[in-house]
Amino acid sequence: MSDYGSAPEVIGSFDVDWYEYMHYLYLPVVMPGQYGVRLPDRLEFVRPVIEAVFAHEGARIYDDCYLYITARRGYATPGNPLNRPGWHADGFGTGDINYIWTDRYPTQFAEQTFHDISDDHVRSIEQFGEQVEPARVVTYPDCTLLRLDASVVHAAPEIPPPGGERSFLKISLSHERYNLLGNSHNYLFDYDWRMWSREEIRNDPAYAGGDAGPRVPA
Repeated sequence: MSDYGSAPEVIGSFDVDWYEYMHYLYLPVVMPGQYGVRLPDRLEFVRPVIEAVFAHEGARIYDDCYLYITARRGYATPGNPLNRPGWHADGFGTGDINYIWTDRYPTQFAEQTFHDISDDHVRSIEQFGEQVEPARVVTYPDCTLLRLDASVVHAAPEIPPPGGERSFLKISLSHERYNLLGNSHNYLFDYDWRMWSREEIRNDPAYAGGDAGPRVPA
């Protein structure tokens, strides 16, 4: 792909009533063939954001689409922003879509041209880091919902000392199963997926890209 460095799409500002610490990683809340959005009680507060995502995507969401939630709230510190380090593109090599929101310490975006990025999932991350131009790094206001496709290169923020509480929400849309070890299980659905090592295949486009497991048909 030749257009790495695109800007995210700004959807709008959202106030999210988020009071407790939590850690959900790629929890499926919509699954093909199983009707409706199924949120654990602790995550009901994100339903208005999910509804905004559905309203924005419209007909682009099909019956065979999965929707996953990553929800983290904790104390972010220098060296531990509560998110994946390094410059990368979510859904690398795929058509997956991700929406992100944070209330503090905003995600950094490299809005620039990148050259000759490898299809290799390890080398591409190295190249993004090597080519990032600090003057072209952009952030957006707190509590802004942003839409990212696989051309948007970004990184977790650098947390100034001493740090502070940070909430981060990601809503991921994919036609593939996200089945890496460490991902959260939603007991409101009936499913039993084989789980794969995150270290072996994370960000590998042959396995559905950033944070997704192998491409296994529903």
